[in-house]
Amino acid sequence: MASLNKQQKRAKRAKAKAKQIRISGRPPLAGINDPTEVDGLFDADELPEGEDGIAENILTMFSNMQEEEAERGRVNMLVSMLVSLSTIISDEPDLLDLENAEDESMAATHLAADMLIDYRMWADGIDRETAQRWLEDPEVIKDFGTALDSYRQAIEIMLEPPKSAE
Repeated sequence: MASLNKQQKRAKRAKAKAKQIRISGRPPLAGINDPTEVDGLFDADELPEGEDGIAENILTMFSNMQEEEAERGRVNMLVSMLVSLSTIISDEPDLLDLENAEDESMAATHLAADMLIDYRMWADGIDRETAQRWLEDPEVIKDFGTALDSYRQAIEIMLEPPKSAE
């Protein structure tokens, strides 16, 4: 296992790179539905080791979210994001900003909020301030709560021990 100092440096690099991807990736991505259409946008040689898949995973997540939102509505889009984000966090735990959160759950919530802002900017080609206002809308907050409850219930069902046949 890497030293604490090295882990902190990796986490800092991952956070900075994720922010860079969110900021630099937006304008060219606005309105793009298929991540394969942006082939070459993120130069794998410029990403730190192991982080070249983050950009692809986020683009795939955004594409899936856009499809869910168009076909099934905002709550399903939010559930889709939570499922995808849990996989991304599992693969890249350094994306969680544990230094600025009370616990891992709060760090995941902050990351989800950032991703929603970035998604809205990507999907609609809007600025950060407008996307932030969208996220603060009471209906969006209500839908996020509904999606989070659905996601938690699904996780509980999956983790529930199988009932024995008597």
